[in-house]
Amino acid sequence: MKIKIKRQDIIPYVYFVSSLAQQTKNGMFGALSTKSDLIGGIFDRWINIIPESLSFNQYFLPKTLKQLGIKKDVSVFSDFFMYNPTTVGIAPDVLGLKIDNKIVPFVKYDDTKEKKCFWVTQDDCPQIEVKSFFGRKYMVSLRDQHCGDKFLVMISAQIDVDYLLSFFNSGLFDSTQQAKLNMPNDFIISDTKNLLSQTKPVVFNKENIGEIEILTVTTADNFTEIAIELKAGDIPRYFVDCTKRKARKKFDADINGLPRLTHYFKKNNKGLYSCNEEWYKLFNNANEKTLDLAIENPDNIVVIGNTKNSLIVTLLGNAKINQQDLIYDENSHNQYNINFSTFGAVAGTEYFMNIGTLGAINSKESELISSLAEIIKKN
Repeated sequence: MKIKIKRQDIIPYVYFVSSLAQQTKNGMFGALSTKSDLIGGIFDRWINIIPESLSFNQYFLPKTLKQLGIKKDVSVFSDFFMYNPTTVGIAPDVLGLKIDNKIVPFVKYDDTKEKKCFWVTQDDCPQIEVKSFFGRKYMVSLRDQHCGDKFLVMISAQIDVDYLLSFFNSGLFDSTQQAKLNMPNDFIISDTKNLLSQTKPVVFNKENIGEIEILTVTTADNFTEIAIELKAGDIPRYFVDCTKRKARKKFDADINGLPRLTHYFKKNNKGLYSCNEEWYKLFNNANEKTLDLAIENPDNIVVIGNTKNSLIVTLLGNAKINQQDLIYDENSHNQYNINFSTFGAVAGTEYFMNIGTLGAINSKESELISSLAEIIKKN
């Protein structure tokens, strides 16, 4: 399910980050930014908290109320406390609920506790972490943050590059300001290709500024059981897409003597396909680790070549890779590129999965809904 990010949804977050930026300037929260951060950098690093409340207020809580068959005014409390997490520890992403004006904390802060275990879990309340991936379309990852068996909500998010303009005071930018930016032709000898242009008017009244999509609900333990573990210095190679080749690749060998995809991948006990030594002969960077794939009918995929980041294949029948269809057509050459890419080396232990393989994880969404339902019924 995709949820639109609307301007009014994130006004509290814009205010929170603006306040954070000013407090950081005064030295109060310097640990929460880098020395080079200006307010734009602080926004870009902290705007990832948006999906925490949005996903619950617009998806999980309405679904819970519908399941219960009741009407209540329920919303989530996200963490808007300001603090240095290295001093007080990190609170869960969902602090609690507000149910018909009653506050129901899932955790409470108590600085008398030892070892910085200041965020105290309340009885019979779920512990929830929200992991958002902004702009990442192909894979998800998780560091060991001691989430254990907490609910882990994984979200793909996209926000428009000009999202902050919706919060500018447009009255400051009348037409006279744009006129000051007009560049005279005195600076141009020739521009026959029209590669230079004038500054265009800015639109300040966008309502939709992005969207989020809930990928899965699981636990950190379940995720790390299925995902590929990478150590410091390792480079993940991930699946991008399958594209039909425009031109037919010529090959001399008899197709019956060419390797099927199973020559390079073997099905593992997770129901996914892991690459083998033959794969790494094609892509032989010693530091790379290729993420597992979800494949249907791999023996219908014949490998006829490769490039730096692609397998070139032809089909004997229909197949599927990471939820993308490869369609056999008896009137076509049936050749595809299976495209991959690489990410930068990881800094420490981190677990990775292709987004198209998340179906291998047992969903915990029904358990999360049930947990929220029990709390709502009691209050």
